[in-house]
Amino acid sequence: MPVANRISVSFNDQEFTTLERLSAHTQKTKAELIRTIVEEYLREHPDRFRRETTIRVKRQKNILSD
Repeated sequence: MPVANRISVSFNDQEFTTLERLSAHTQKTKAELIRTIVEEYLREHPDRFRRETTIRVKRQKNILSD
């Protein structure tokens, strides 16, 4: 059965080993860990992937996640 909203992520061997150890330590799947890491990063850095514009808008609320 196909899954909606799937994404492929690549890691080098060292990063994958670190992710495996973290997965074993936290008893979470690698997918859950990646999801958590991305969500927390975007919450803490909401403007990280926004384009620079001349308007210089500083959002008070992150529109990516509520």
